[in-house]
Formats: sequence, C-alpha cells, structure tokens
Amino acid sequence: MTRQSYSKRNRISRPSIIKGLKIFLALSIITYTLLLVFTATKGTWDAFKEINIIYLPIVLILLSLYLVFESFRIRLIAKAISGKWIPFGRCSQVIFCGAFLSAVTPFQAGGAPLQVYVLNKAGLKVSSALLLLLFRALFYLSGMLVFLPFIMPFFRTEYSGRSMQILSRYSIFAYLFLFSLLFLVLFMPKFLKKIIYSSTFRRGKKTRATGTIFRILREIKRSRNELFDFIKNKKLYALAIIITTIIVYIPNYSIAYFILKGLSINVPYLDTIFRQVFLLFAAFFFPTPGAEGIIEGGFAVLFYSSVPQYLIGMFAILWRFVTYHLVVIVGGILTLRVLNLTEIIREKEN
Repeated sequence: MTRQSYSKRNRISRPSIIKGLKIFLALSIITYTLLLVFTATKGTWDAFKEINIIYLPIVLILLSLYLVFESFRIRLIAKAISGKWIPFGRCSQVIFCGAFLSAVTPFQAGGAPLQVYVLNKAGLKVSSALLLLLFRALFYLSGMLVFLPFIMPFFRTEYSGRSMQILSRYSIFAYLFLFSLLFLVLFMPKFLKKIIYSSTFRRGKKTRATGTIFRILREIKRSRNELFDFIKNKKLYALAIIITTIIVYIPNYSIAYFILKGLSINVPYLDTIFRQVFLLFAAFFFPTPGAEGIIEGGFAVLFYSSVPQYLIGMFAILWRFVTYHLVVIVGGILTLRVLNLTEIIREKEN
C-alpha cells in the first residue's frame, strides 16, 4: 500500500473519526455529570480539597510502568510470531493509537486496522500483525482466567444484585459470540467465507466489499496457519507471555487502590484487584465508544459497598481519567502523526 493511497483512505475516514470523537466526548461529559449529580454533596468538595497529593506521582508511575510493560509484552508476542524484535516505539503506538480509535468507534473496533498498519510499518506481515492482536487479546483473557477461582467465590458472597446479574449475563453472551466466531475462523473457514461472500453480492455479482473481504480473509488464512504453528512449536513462548501478561496488569490494577488511599479510604488491596478484573473482563465488548458510561457505572456499582456515596462518583471519575482518558489523549496526538491527519486537514482547509 503506497503512502498516497493510504492518505486518500484517511481523507475518507477523517469525518468518521471526528464524529466518533464528538460522541465519545459527549458521552464522557454526560457520564461525569450524572456521576456527580447522583453522588456529590458538600462533603465531596471538602474531600477533594483534602486529597493527599503524595499519591499522585505514585499513580502516574504505576500508569507508566503499565505502558512500558505492555509495550514489552507486544514486543515479546511479535518475537514469538516473527522471530524478530520490533521497535519499542512502534509497540507504544499500538497501545496509544489503538486506545484512541477504540474510544471513537462502537465496540472498540476501530483500533485494530490502525494497529495492523503500525505493526506492518514495524516490519510485520499483515497476517502476523493480525495474529499478534489476536494473541494480545487471548493472552489477556488467559491471564484474567487465572484469577477466576479467587474472584467467583468472592463475588458470590459480596454481590448478588440485579446489576451484577445483568453484567454477568451480557459478558457470557459476548464471549460466546466471540469464541463462536473464532471457532469458525479456525476450524470452518470455508463455511465462514461462503456466508460473508453471499452477504456482499448484489444481484449475483461481486462488489467492492467482496474484494475487500477476500483480501481480509486471505490474511486471516495466513494468520490461522501461523497460529497452529505457534501452538505446535512455541509452548514456552506461550507460558512466558501468560506470565508477562499477569505482571503487566498489576501496576494498572493497582491505580484504584492508591487513588483510594489518596482519598483516605481503606479497601483491601486484593478486593480492588478482583473487582477491576471482573469489570474489565465483562466489559470487553460493551457497545458504546470506549465502553464509555458503562465502565464508569459498573465501576461505581462494584465499589459502592466500600466507598462512601459522596465519594463514589469522584473516585470513578479519577480512576477512569487516569487509567483510560489520559491514554486516549496521548493516543489522539500520536494518531495525528501516524495517519498524518494534520497535513490532510491543512490541505482540505486550503
């Protein structure tokens, strides 16, 4: 793909990115407003003024550690797949740019194409880049599964409300759909190809969508072959990546604990970890851009029994801003560079 052709595609996608960004910002403002309206009191402002700022650098260091560790995890997966190390900066772009485009597209689906582009620029084949993104998600889920034997007994005793039941049922449905699609890709690719092809034909003729899907399926087929080769020959790499995945998310999931300490609230450390693991495991496929609104609401519900009502909204806002919105802001700036959208915007204005 040439630079020129890619720029043309960016011209087309720019309005959708801006539209998605407006929706994301609107949802964020509405969410923050509702959280404060339903939870804030005079005590909220008093508590905000009394925040122990000594925990602010700790929180930022934890976020930085997570980003560094996650970049290394992406490098490790790339090494396992392709046999070579890719630049650390490209791995960081995968995180930041993926977060930004995931935030401005439904079901967080927009990040993958840009991440594939970044990885391809780093020297990976498209099929290898697709496999890396699949492994990144699957190893994340595998790492979370390690905690399930500890999480489920905890939640059976602590939570039994309707909100938790709805969240659990949604997550079960989402994962059943995901793994059914993955099963079709891995073991019934011809059947899947036939279904997709038939849905893109118009009056029995191929369309532009048919050609695009053909190219995507061709890369998926290559990724499938690489996946089976990985499973067969690289078991030690798989174990190393799972261990790395667990280590990666310890700093990220520790941020909530130290925000609570800054608010002078004591919640057991493992409780904060378990609640976030459950929420983010269930929220993997929420339909709103960046899962905005649903994540904050679910977070407030999970911590409602441990955090005073007048602080729960502010706690959810601080946690979400540090762990996600900061990354999205940096990702937006990097996305402008990666896609060269600033140059395209100037050309259009001129």
